[in-house]
Amino acid sequence: MRILLAIAIALTLVAADPCLAADDPAARKVLQATNDRNASGFQAGQSKTAVTLTLASGKSKTWLTQSRVVRGKDGRLKSRVTFLEPADAVGTELLILEEGGGAASQYLWLPKTGRLRRISGSQRNEAFMGTDFSFGDLQGRGLQTGEAKLAGSEAIGGAPCTRIEVAITDSEDAYGKVQLWIDDRLFVARQIKFFDKAGAHVKTLVVEQVQAGEPGRTVMKKFRMLNHLRNSVTTVETRDIDTRTQLPDALFVPEALGK
Repeated sequence: MRILLAIAIALTLVAADPCLAADDPAARKVLQATNDRNASGFQAGQSKTAVTLTLASGKSKTWLTQSRVVRGKDGRLKSRVTFLEPADAVGTELLILEEGGGAASQYLWLPKTGRLRRISGSQRNEAFMGTDFSFGDLQGRGLQTGEAKLAGSEAIGGAPCTRIEVAITDSEDAYGKVQLWIDDRLFVARQIKFFDKAGAHVKTLVVEQVQAGEPGRTVMKKFRMLNHLRNSVTTVETRDIDTRTQLPDALFVPEALGK
């Protein structure tokens, strides 16, 4: 998170290659519609995002980020997240560049070391900034390349939803299965459950608030990732959405991070 995500744009999670042979076409159609309509709630814009981690002890920490996103002429999303608060995180940046076939490049800039790091392979399973989101959660490659099928209908928070189950086929992904509840009217995820390779339920993403974005689109305004292994929760809330400011492509290249 759907692009922290760009946490608030986090559900590029459900972008997908519609030609995967093992997929149920009906399930893939729902996932594709979700991505097409609500990958970020807007085609280009920026917002402020508050991210709060609360540990089992009750101790908490909040980060404030600026999230910027643009969709290029090739239809692929580019998102850049810059940390504004607290002092020990100021200037940290994450760049996510969509590629073809469900892939995305991720680059992390750490101002304390002056180091630009590309996140790849098993590194995607590492926690992002100590939160309950991994780098892989922000990319969602496993959902994009896995095998999807319909698994029934169920209301979440009063909203009728289609339940979809995705078997993760990426051997480097930490998850073995993901279940999604997609709002039948808004085509936005209302709940996502994550299971490890052994079948244990390890995380749950719960969407608490949504709001209208551009016509036909929805913004995930507030959502929580519950980590059932360490009994912690990370809450993400989007604020101050701005779709008027023009964002140049030059902002969305690795060389621009830290500048």
